[in-house]
Amino acid sequence: MAKAIAAGFTVAAVLALAQVRVDRSESGAPASAIGSLRAISSAQATYAAMYGGYARSLRALSAPCPGVSTGLLSPDIGSDPTVKSGYEIRLHPATLSGSRRDCHGEPTASAYYATAVPLQRGSGKTPAFAVDQNQVIWYSDTGVAPAPPFHESSTVRPLDSASARR
Repeated sequence: MAKAIAAGFTVAAVLALAQVRVDRSESGAPASAIGSLRAISSAQATYAAMYGGYARSLRALSAPCPGVSTGLLSPDIGSDPTVKSGYEIRLHPATLSGSRRDCHGEPTASAYYATAVPLQRGSGKTPAFAVDQNQVIWYSDTGVAPAPPFHESSTVRPLDSASARR
């Protein structure tokens, strides 16, 4: 069991590094927010594969299981909420998924929603971002995170289409 968990964490670390790629057209703070949401999305996918549900907190994603040296998520975004590069990063769990529990005995959630909201809005358009278990990052130029269920509008769109329009 410990070897399986260790292997899962190794795979998660590789996936997290792969997911932290950032669109070159994004500037520093928004790029950091996007990278954080990609890391959370990747960590949640691995967590769900291991435990049959999603983590209910960033702390649960970053806390290593007994006998393992690292968690699924970097400690720099492992508190609820996390402030990083001018953005507040939060994880919002959905309902509990019943009797499923992680390696710490914490119950899992049936879904999640993570947001990256700017702490200060500038005079121009300040983007806010969100992602859920579907792993598509959504963008809003209003400074307010899009809410699930996500729908494209004049101010809300998937990140890839937002980048393509610039």
